[in-house]
Amino acid sequence: MTGLPPSKARRGAQRGATLVEFVIVFPLAVLFVLSLIQFGIVYMMKMELNHAAFMAARAGAMANADPQVIRDTLLRGLNQSFEKQDNASDLTRVGEAEALHVLPIRFADLTHRVDVTLLNPSPAAFKDFGVTDPTTHKTYIPNDNLEFRSTANGSTSRMNLRDANLLKIKVVYGYDLVVPVVGPMIARIMCGGDIGLEAWGGKISIIQSEFLPTATQCLLYYKANKLNPLVRYPRIPLEAFAIVDMQSPAYKK
Repeated sequence: MTGLPPSKARRGAQRGATLVEFVIVFPLAVLFVLSLIQFGIVYMMKMELNHAAFMAARAGAMANADPQVIRDTLLRGLNQSFEKQDNASDLTRVGEAEALHVLPIRFADLTHRVDVTLLNPSPAAFKDFGVTDPTTHKTYIPNDNLEFRSTANGSTSRMNLRDANLLKIKVVYGYDLVVPVVGPMIARIMCGGDIGLEAWGGKISIIQSEFLPTATQCLLYYKANKLNPLVRYPRIPLEAFAIVDMQSPAYKK
């Protein structure tokens, strides 16, 4: 017997139960809040990527589907992710972010994290509808007077000339998971060795992780790349597609 009144004994037991509940619930609550912050940031970045991809496709439609023009416009559209938000001047903030693209180490990082694929016009479309300019010797897909041209499907591409004049691009952007705890947790879930998911290239073995840093897309995105000092955080691959009508003849590259 403790000799304590029953009321005091009950209060002591309640305080002990409250401490146990706090120890169990508090870490889960913190993880939940951090996850909300991280996925909110990822959602905003996905919206920015969608807009940048659309603007890149528009620029490509005006520039004969030039892949370099598409890529450069895309990177300019992603400037916001490189802007220093503590700078109150819009002009200098955007200018500083734009200047980062010409730095060799930053350019190497962008090359690593941004992948742009031209889905259409496809090689099959050029085979069906491509015309060679006798002066420049460039192969292009006619873009003028489409309403008066044949609507028959090509034998190789299985599309007509109007469909061949649609510019379609796919963009994959590796976005840094900067929120503590959540980024490594996502990386562990997606690519966590034998317990990870079969996602973005499959599971990663210890040998791949140590000796083949670009063996799979898991290592390309979800794992911080030891060979690249700019990749300090796990990255999540964000995809965006854009389709626009060509406003100039698409040149074969």
